[in-house]
Amino acid sequence: MDFASKRRRRRRVADENRKRAPRACDRCKARKSKCVEAIPGRCQRCFASNFACRFERARSPSVQDITSSDFTEPGEATVSSNSQARLLQDDDNHNDPLSPASVLSQRLAEHVVAGQSKRTPWPNILSRLREAFSLDPDAAPEERDMVSMQAHMTRSKALHPSEVARLHAAIDAFPPRPIADFLLSVFIKHATDTFFYFDQDQILSEIDQFYDDTTSPLRSDLSFVCLAMATFALGSQWTPLERPDESAVSLHRDNDDLGQVFYTHAKALIPDLIDRPCLRSIQAPFLLGVYLMPASAIGSSYVYMGLALRKALAFDLHLDPEDQAVDGREREVRRRLWWSIYSLERCTTVKLNRPRSIDANVVKVPHPSPLPELDCWQRYDNIQFQMAYTRLIKILDRIAEPCTGTEAEQQSESETQASDLRQWKKSLPLNFNLDDMDPKDSRYRTIFHLYLNYYYAWITMGKIALVAIARTSLRRHMVPTSRPPDPSEATLRQSRYCAKAGRKLLLLFENLTQTRNITRFSFTDFQGCSIATIVTLVAGITERDSGYNSRVKFGLDCLQKMATGNVTAKLGVKFVEAVQSITNEAAEKLHQASSMLGERQDVQASASASDYNQWAEWLTRLERSHTMEQRAIHEVEPEVPFLHIVQHPPHSNENMSDWRTAGEQSISESSIPQNLAHGSGMLREFQPLEYDLWSGLQSDDPAFLMGLTGLDVLDFSGFT
Repeated sequence: MDFASKRRRRRRVADENRKRAPRACDRCKARKSKCVEAIPGRCQRCFASNFACRFERARSPSVQDITSSDFTEPGEATVSSNSQARLLQDDDNHNDPLSPASVLSQRLAEHVVAGQSKRTPWPNILSRLREAFSLDPDAAPEERDMVSMQAHMTRSKALHPSEVARLHAAIDAFPPRPIADFLLSVFIKHATDTFFYFDQDQILSEIDQFYDDTTSPLRSDLSFVCLAMATFALGSQWTPLERPDESAVSLHRDNDDLGQVFYTHAKALIPDLIDRPCLRSIQAPFLLGVYLMPASAIGSSYVYMGLALRKALAFDLHLDPEDQAVDGREREVRRRLWWSIYSLERCTTVKLNRPRSIDANVVKVPHPSPLPELDCWQRYDNIQFQMAYTRLIKILDRIAEPCTGTEAEQQSESETQASDLRQWKKSLPLNFNLDDMDPKDSRYRTIFHLYLNYYYAWITMGKIALVAIARTSLRRHMVPTSRPPDPSEATLRQSRYCAKAGRKLLLLFENLTQTRNITRFSFTDFQGCSIATIVTLVAGITERDSGYNSRVKFGLDCLQKMATGNVTAKLGVKFVEAVQSITNEAAEKLHQASSMLGERQDVQASASASDYNQWAEWLTRLERSHTMEQRAIHEVEPEVPFLHIVQHPPHSNENMSDWRTAGEQSISESSIPQNLAHGSGMLREFQPLEYDLWSGLQSDDPAFLMGLTGLDVLDFSGFT
């Protein structure tokens, strides 16, 4: 036995009493920082920043028995070789473990445990107080006591037997390795889309470790098992896109969810995962929220998305960490995860007409940005799509917010939003073109979804105007006594934008169908096609071109294909068909009212012409009779001096004057006042009924408008 071994065996000072750490992880060694193990296998720095933590030398047995290994993050304790290289490279660039801007006491910062420095303000407050009073930056005993109390509070507890049973049941349900590899490849190819769920290189490395090493700590880590099960479940939904044409295997499971077996185990582990202070406690509910969207977008999915968002807020992902101990790679992972959760949650709440979850002003973390050292290890590098999606959702967020200013301010804001949408589209890279993209490429559906949400933003901007135009036309023709104001030019323009966006969206789905990229398990696809079809139906109330019927038929056919095996989606198709029936009835009544109005105007014009002709004939006969009478008088009577005629005006002129006066009085005092008074009375009697009848259409309540466009009816809840 060598001298070093003897020294290790006869250690005279207990670990808790040593001034120097008994061992250090690779990261702290490279940075020459004090390494303090907060929990078994994880030091305070790595645990606080969610870093991978690795110790080359095993710890003493006496220490290993102190706490349970459940709270360890073994999935992050093992890093692939390329991650190790990045770790050393990052360590060379960070010699100072603390940010000068934070002005934290060295000893205080080193003893902050489990990320509490990000969630509790007292370390910064106390250290800045010491600086303000020109005191020694070293932590006082009271501060060290607080740190010790926090460390004690965050220590892990042994798993409850019921938790162990759920964990073992989930591990037993892991698919064979080839199946797991297939589901992971499908997940990365089709489900990643515009989002960042996790570091793909890390999760693949952890899956390798789980299957290759039966003694791996990952097998006792419920956070990893829950995340893996959620990944398998979401990947299973997209397997139909990988089914070859010549496949002889048919599942015959139109009414079953392909990922149900994995979802069941992941759901069972969520209660045990909620209080875990790790990124996986955010990622797992996020994945389950996405997985549940087709079946329960407004039910379980909405709850899971809210849970992921709340956990992200509790983990301060919405803030940019000041501590330089968080290297660029980990910082970018946090940013991408936050914006993926926030953007999808906000987009979904807009589409489902749900209230905003958090104020956008509290988000301080920058947008995702390219990072070669992270992007080069991703199986599907979608950072450009993440950036474009984040910017688009921020525009949609502003569009969905009601403008409370004056009419001029609202019009100005609308023009600004329209300009922002156009600029967003112009800013897309040239290769974001579906016509030039291989339909089998992973990027095809990702780009499709970007354009889908782009046209949805236009629909959101113009849906109120579209309904207003249809309402005004119906009221003008079906309620003649009503005099609705003519829509403004801005309203007409927004209505055209909305109808055009609906047509463009249906063209996108036509391309998706032709390239055989349509799938039944996509809430985004189904909801987008539903809205485009309903917008087309509402616009068709007032105007239908030659392609109207074909567009509506295609939209309904496409919805029926996507509704296969999904009861809630089938309910959505029934709703769209009901909207079609209503809009057809409204269009027919509008056509009849227009025809009747035209006939009435023709009759009135004909009657007016007939009355005029009668009046002209009567006047001609009267003048002829008067002329003949004058001739007879001149023939019988002698000539009368001119002065005599002036002194004695003819009685016929007086009679004519009296008739005209009487006629004018008859029109002004009898006909007009009585008719107007009668009409006003009828109008006053009719107004309550008329306004009650159209009160729903007159309301600009977003809830009503969202219901009209199908968002509230397609609630996808309670039918799993």
